[in-house]
Amino acid sequence: MARQRTGAARIPATARVPGIDSPTKLHDLSAIHPLLDHYPRQADQEGNMNLATEKLWPSNPPLDDMLKTQGEDDIDESTLPHGLTKDDLKRFLKRTLVVKRTSNMTTAGKIPSMYALVVVGNGQGIAGYGEGKDDEVARAVRKATNRAMRNLTAFDRYDDRTIYHDIDHKFHATKIQFRSRPPGFGNRCNHYIHEICSCIGILDISAKVWGSRNPMNVIKATFEAFTQKQKLPEDIARGRGKRVVDVQHTYYGASE
Repeated sequence: MARQRTGAARIPATARVPGIDSPTKLHDLSAIHPLLDHYPRQADQEGNMNLATEKLWPSNPPLDDMLKTQGEDDIDESTLPHGLTKDDLKRFLKRTLVVKRTSNMTTAGKIPSMYALVVVGNGQGIAGYGEGKDDEVARAVRKATNRAMRNLTAFDRYDDRTIYHDIDHKFHATKIQFRSRPPGFGNRCNHYIHEICSCIGILDISAKVWGSRNPMNVIKATFEAFTQKQKLPEDIARGRGKRVVDVQHTYYGASE
């Protein structure tokens, strides 16, 4: 006597979709949300579902709407320095220098999160850094990038390639020595400082890090030294009671 084969029953091509009252055949889900961009799947003569369905979005889907975090990603052009616009920010260099996992110990236990530090710059004297923390790496990097855009600072460069003079700076347990160099010398320094100089637009410089080499301290010390420790010819001339031309001739050589 032959045994009767038993198999799984065929699943009907119906589904319950949020926003639709009764279970019906698959509707056009793009009417519910633009990310659900597939047409209803069609079944062939044998009852099999056809997976080769046409898309309403032939190009990249609008993933920015999914990743956007209100309050963290909105950048007002009026808050940007130096007359920059949002279109200018798209051409900025972005360097994610630090990504690490952190934990916050509470009475309920350890709460893990991701930390990111991002440096942005246009390579022409404007740069900034920002920090972000979130449960996911992508969102933490996004928060850090937008905060870096809000913290843009203009840096003074001699001949648009190096710093005006040698700088010795201390930030907590980190000590850094910056040395201005002649044209063609290049950036011979710590790899974090190298990325920062690339974003700022400094082409010739050497640096030595002493003490703590914590990346966050190195990055913050570099920005602090470039913004607070540089003495411009105008400041030197004002303090010595001389003309700017005389100061430039004495400190930086004769210039036409």
